[in-house]
Amino acid sequence: MEKYRYRITLEQLDAAPAETASRTLQFGFGNHDDIFAILGRLERRGDFAVQDIPQFVVGLKLLGNILMTNKENALFASFKSHFVEFMRELKKGTPGKPGDPPK
Repeated sequence: MEKYRYRITLEQLDAAPAETASRTLQFGFGNHDDIFAILGRLERRGDFAVQDIPQFVVGLKLLGNILMTNKENALFASFKSHFVEFMRELKKGTPGKPGDPPK
């Protein structure tokens, strides 16, 4: 169930000298979580440097979506249980850190 829709834009800022323009990639995706709320919770928890949080959260949500939509793909068979365990630990939160765990 995708309650939230997002658009990702990736722009190459340091085009190689032979290239005349930077390259851009843009795509949309849906997720059941409010990613902006998760960003705020992780900022309050203090598990990461603030500048690292968006990259971590967006990457994790994108990877999670791919794993869920490709459950039967043998490529992910050995990784899936590790990802599930990682998410459990992340949601529990780091002991001694303030804030609410992400959903």
